[in-house]
Amino acid sequence: MKFTLIFRVPGSPGQLPVPLAASMDDEKDVSGDLERYKGQAKKIMRQTTTTSPTPCTIESGAYAFHYVIVDAPGASQAKICFLTLAEKGYPRRFAFDYLDDLQKEFVQLHGQQIDSVERPYKFITFDTFIQKTKKLYMDTRANRNHLKMMSEDLRDIQGIMTKNIQEVLGRGEKLETVTNRSSQLSAETKRFKDKATHLYRDLLLRQWAPVAVVSVVVMILLYVFWR
Repeated sequence: MKFTLIFRVPGSPGQLPVPLAASMDDEKDVSGDLERYKGQAKKIMRQTTTTSPTPCTIESGAYAFHYVIVDAPGASQAKICFLTLAEKGYPRRFAFDYLDDLQKEFVQLHGQQIDSVERPYKFITFDTFIQKTKKLYMDTRANRNHLKMMSEDLRDIQGIMTKNIQEVLGRGEKLETVTNRSSQLSAETKRFKDKATHLYRDLLLRQWAPVAVVSVVVMILLYVFWR
C-alpha cells in the first residue's frame, strides 16, 4: 500500500470533503510519481459523493486506487471513505481486507466525532495504526495463511466496481468546464445588463432633456414677466 487517505464524504451539494487522516510517507519519492498519485487521490476525494459506487477500484497506470464508503455510527448521516493506492498486481481482496481493518478500528475510535470535525486531518495520529496494518499486508505470500485466519470469509471481488482514472477525472474536467462556462455566461450577462442600463439612461436623457430645457426656459420667462 503506497498511500492511504480517510475522509468525510460531503453530505449535500455545495459541501466540501474533509480529510480526516492519511498515511505518512515512509520512503523517498525520487521519481515524483507518489505526489502525482496523491494529486489524483485528492481529485477523487473532491468528486466522491454519498451515491458513489462502493466498494470500487479505479485503475491508474501501474497502480490502482481502492476505496470503500461506510456510514458513521449513531444517528449521524455522515459517510466516511477509506481510500488506498496499491500496485495494480496486488490482490484486490487483500486491499479491501486492509481497508476493512482500517475502517473497523477508525469507526470504533473516532466514529462518534465525525459530524463535528472541521479541522482537516484531525485524526492524523491514526497513521500509527495504518502503518502497523500496512506492514501486515505488505508481503501477501508470507502472510497469506495469517490473512485467511483473520478473514476466513474473504469478499467476492467480482462484485467490485472497476473504473479507469481517466473516466473518473474526465468527469471532473467536464464538470469544471461546465462551471467555467457558466461563470463566463454569468459575467457576460452582467456586462450586457450594465450596458443595457446605460443605454436606457442615455435614451431617457435624449428623450426628456429637450423638454426639461424648454420647461426651464419657460419658467424663467414667466418669472421675469411676472416679477
